Amino acid sequence: MNQIRPFLWKYFGAPLYAFIPHIAYPVRTNLLKLFGMKCGQRVRTRKGVTIDKPWNVTADDLVVFGDNAVIRAGEPIHIGKRCVISQYALLITVVGDTLTAGKTMRRAPIKIEDDVWVATDAVVMPGSHISSGVVVGARGMVDGQLPSWTICTGEPAEPRTSRVLYEQN
Repeated sequence: MNQIRPFLWKYFGAPLYAFIPHIAYPVRTNLLKLFGMKCGQRVRTRKGVTIDKPWNVTADDLVVFGDNAVIRAGEPIHIGKRCVISQYALLITVVGDTLTAGKTMRRAPIKIEDDVWVATDAVVMPGSHISSGVVVGARGMVDGQLPSWTICTGEPAEPRTSRVLYEQN
């Protein structure tokens, strides 16, 4: 089954995914579940999202994948509740290692905790851990761990300020 699943996804699942109407979120979610993606309630994947190995992706409740987000899941990716992966964001778990000029591969899972927003055109590298409540700014690059409830920007992304939702009296 491990050898036939990539074949079936590449030649049947992914092309079918591309033909599903834009507003038919439940149909797309059910197709991803059929190919092994673990989805919570009300997961939304836009039509232009590219997922190469849905069986390595877990998305909890109320996760949204924006237009043209790219999910390269050679290793497991876990996304917590109430998260947004914005348009053109890139989550990659396998890349060429810069220390060896790409001759070896860097492989590691990605963990994104609850209430995270990965903004437009951001890149999340292998082995990254984004803690609860983090906002990764547009075009940021995450490589490593980001602290909880912060706004992080830059390449590599660094905490710039804390994220406060409500003031307590």
